[in-house]
Amino acid sequence: MDFVCIKLNSYPLHPLCLSSSVSPTSSLSEQLPADLNKMHLTDHAHQQVMHMPPSQSGCSIASDSGSSSLSDIYQATESDLGDVDLSGLPEAAVDSEEEEEEDEDLERASDTLLGRDLVRECLEKDPVDRNDDDIEQLLEFMHQLPAFANMTMSVRRDLCSVMMFEVVEQAGTVILHDKQELDHWYVILNGAVEISHHDGRMETLCMGNSFGISPTLDKQYMNGEVRTKGDDCQFVCIAQEDYWRILNHVERNTHKVEEEGEIVMVKEHRELDRSGTRKGHIVIKGTPERLIMHLVEEPSVVDPTYIEDFLLTYRTFLSSPMEVGKKLLEWFQMDSLRDTVTRIVLLWVNNHFNDFEGDPAMTRFLEDFEKHLEKMKGHLRLLNIACAAKAKWRQITLQKASRESPLHFSVQGGSERGFGIFVESVEEGSKAAEAGLKRGDQIMEINGQNFENISLSKAADILRNNTHLSLTVKTNIFVFKELLSRVAHEKKNGGLHIPKIQEKKGNRFSIADLPGDMEFPTDHKATRKMKANTVSGGRNKIRKMLEKTRFSILPPKPFSDGGLVQSQDDSIVGTKQCRHSVAIMPIPGNLSSSSPDLLQPATSVLDFSIPPHTLGQTHVHTRCSFKDTTAKDVVAHTVNEFGLVAAPETYSLCEVSISPEGVIKQRRLPDQLSKLADRIQLNGRYYLKNNMETETLCSDEDAQDLLRESQISLLQLSTMEVAAQLSMRDFELFRNIESTEYVDDLFKLDSSVGSGNLKQFEEVINQETFWVATEILKEPNTLKRMKTIKHFIKIALHCRECKNFNSMFAIISGLNLAPVARLRSSWEKLPSKYEKLFGDLQDLFDPSRNMAKYRNVLSSQSMQPPIIPLFPVVKKDLTFLHEGNDSSVDGLVNFEKLRMIAKEIRHVVRMTSANMDPALMFRQRSLSQGSTNSNMLDVQGGAHKKRVRRSSLLNAKKLYEDAQMARKVKQYLSNLTVETDEEKHQIMSLQCEPSYNTYNCGFAPSAHPHSLPTAIHCGPT
Repeated sequence: MDFVCIKLNSYPLHPLCLSSSVSPTSSLSEQLPADLNKMHLTDHAHQQVMHMPPSQSGCSIASDSGSSSLSDIYQATESDLGDVDLSGLPEAAVDSEEEEEEDEDLERASDTLLGRDLVRECLEKDPVDRNDDDIEQLLEFMHQLPAFANMTMSVRRDLCSVMMFEVVEQAGTVILHDKQELDHWYVILNGAVEISHHDGRMETLCMGNSFGISPTLDKQYMNGEVRTKGDDCQFVCIAQEDYWRILNHVERNTHKVEEEGEIVMVKEHRELDRSGTRKGHIVIKGTPERLIMHLVEEPSVVDPTYIEDFLLTYRTFLSSPMEVGKKLLEWFQMDSLRDTVTRIVLLWVNNHFNDFEGDPAMTRFLEDFEKHLEKMKGHLRLLNIACAAKAKWRQITLQKASRESPLHFSVQGGSERGFGIFVESVEEGSKAAEAGLKRGDQIMEINGQNFENISLSKAADILRNNTHLSLTVKTNIFVFKELLSRVAHEKKNGGLHIPKIQEKKGNRFSIADLPGDMEFPTDHKATRKMKANTVSGGRNKIRKMLEKTRFSILPPKPFSDGGLVQSQDDSIVGTKQCRHSVAIMPIPGNLSSSSPDLLQPATSVLDFSIPPHTLGQTHVHTRCSFKDTTAKDVVAHTVNEFGLVAAPETYSLCEVSISPEGVIKQRRLPDQLSKLADRIQLNGRYYLKNNMETETLCSDEDAQDLLRESQISLLQLSTMEVAAQLSMRDFELFRNIESTEYVDDLFKLDSSVGSGNLKQFEEVINQETFWVATEILKEPNTLKRMKTIKHFIKIALHCRECKNFNSMFAIISGLNLAPVARLRSSWEKLPSKYEKLFGDLQDLFDPSRNMAKYRNVLSSQSMQPPIIPLFPVVKKDLTFLHEGNDSSVDGLVNFEKLRMIAKEIRHVVRMTSANMDPALMFRQRSLSQGSTNSNMLDVQGGAHKKRVRRSSLLNAKKLYEDAQMARKVKQYLSNLTVETDEEKHQIMSLQCEPSYNTYNCGFAPSAHPHSLPTAIHCGPT
């Protein structure tokens, strides 16, 4: 929910709620230097020194489906916040904390930065003492190392069960002497070694490389000398006999499937635990045709995710998804396979609906499949629900030469029929078709005006009278077909059929929007009719249907078309008024994490009796019940709230904004304009205007106030709020990445969906790195530069609390850029506790042992979604799996490689399985900042937790300040200007502090004691 404040002359003052969806903030457009990406990762696998027989790659086969489960869908995410009382807390400016409290908070925060080193604990155990969980932990770590590339999972599992751990503390230690007999195979886990060959050639091996014996029992001798290149070099070693036995007994575990004398599939026998209860065969390679056929074969207990893996990765070896679609339609005719095929299609729609949206042939396949399901009503309804829930909103822009120019598409539906507005037809080859408009698309908005509850004639007028059309649409083919059926029925019976539905916007809810406590009409006929028109029956009935299938259709409850917002209530203090107008000031839905009533469902917090003659400013809290409140709704609601005599048609909603030059701009808003709270800027205000009046709505005094409020600098902002809004913005980008985008990008595939979301998020880390440098280097004052550095360190800490490791790393990288790190005067003024905190933050991203510290934190049990991982590491892991394993082995598709890639992608996608709720980000502790986040729901004290009472909800002034801070942060982030030219950064740095070396125009050595490693490397580039 989003909120606004209304201001009135000669009438009592009331705050009014506006509800609107949250649109993800668009990312910055600056292009980045190519060499910055090199700073973060190396994507290439490294070759081993000793020869090893080729074999297939492997991965863990534990069930790890990334699909939504029924428990995910219906499990409540709301927290019991208890009684809250924040009244009486001091209000202070940002960065004016009490030093003692700040020290305690920083210490508590930094104590949790690092977790246990689980991999090392497993390695240090004696091999005979390792249990199945230890083996799984080691398998997860070892599959990222080049030495284990192209090995099957059974081989890796056996190697993990016998490997031993060794550490060499000092650099320069000789590990193997020249001519020494070899008896082990070594893999480097940390550090590097240097091999001196007889011919004088020097060879360096780094983490993930191997050396030592080859898989044979013959005596072997070292050719050269091996010594460590650094301290704390770590290895795993495997005895010669074990190495030979494991690698030379692969054939006994494999089963080959032959057809007409040709090998079409190879399976491997696996045991997933030592008890022998989970064992069976798993596909490791096969022909495309045989892999398709395996979809409907009896599933293996050791390969529960085969269908999911196939549906994600088939695009790497099939030219068209219809090769699968045709076989599924053919198998559907067989009674024994009908249920299996139905589950496969439901899973396909649920996991990868973009495969159908962007392909006309697949859309036709879905329509054909729907016809086959006409006798299976339960499955048909599940299919309709899945399609409605999974369809993504798309933006389409069309231009007309004039108002009289044809549209090249026609529309049907309208509120008079109980439907939205749908595209009935699109001319082939027209600009509308080229832009991506399709038959069956539902129009959700045009030019910001809500089309979900609008008449057909009104929609046609808007389409006809605008030359610029910005359409928001989504695929809703099955509801569209129901609309066509309704229209045909009306033509047959000679009249418009008026559905017996309650006339309220609640009918517009899609299945993903349904709140758990939504009340449906009690009339049986009305209920049945509403279900038909909205594809949104009661949750209990849907839940029973879903329980009959093993696949989840609905997204988890926290997700809705509204993005990150929750239903929220607020109370706000008004400002000055102009006569005959009502000023409306919005408060964004993504309120500060400190807002004490973020999750309260109450519809009325304050209730005052207001005599008709009262002229003072009075507050009442009201709530609009629906997500997309329009300008017309606001006018009607306001007229009713204030008891205005004139009809609502007498008034209109106007937006007044102030330009930086002080020019007042005023415009009347269209009746159907929605998302009002998201659209208004800090330099703007909404007014309810009497259409018969002509006077100016905003006074000069109010205009100056608005102009001052709109001017924002970083040091004015709460560090906790910046971290929260930054995390929510980036999380929105991250979770919009389709799982297929990872595959398309990895294999360089052309698809109708593309990988735009992935590319956009990939740029975030560099954009935020340059943002840090730009903010620091543009500040001429040394003391303020130090405060800016301190500000960013605190933001990085709060990003860690938000589990936003991507932004945390970007900020640390920005602080370590040479132009920033050389600012000796600024760093010397930084308090020592922040210097220590900065060092602790950097230590989390220690690159040793393949980022082991970061990976340990990420894999700890306390680290639950939502999470924003360090994306360069994600990209590096996927790239290694792709480049370190062959896509084809002996002319067969290496499905073991695809399974491993699919598992990694599911692991990444699972990080977005819960919503990023601002109310829960900082519940574990409070960093007393006196800004938007000083009013915490759970206030942590030294050894006790203070529960505060709900009476603080009456503190309207504080709530207003909280919400204003959230608005300021969002506007600041949306208007960032980032300098991406590193040469300009150098110039700006020298302007801040001239070079200390008069003989060198370059940079002097940095006085900053910490330095972040300049790469996330597995080895030399």
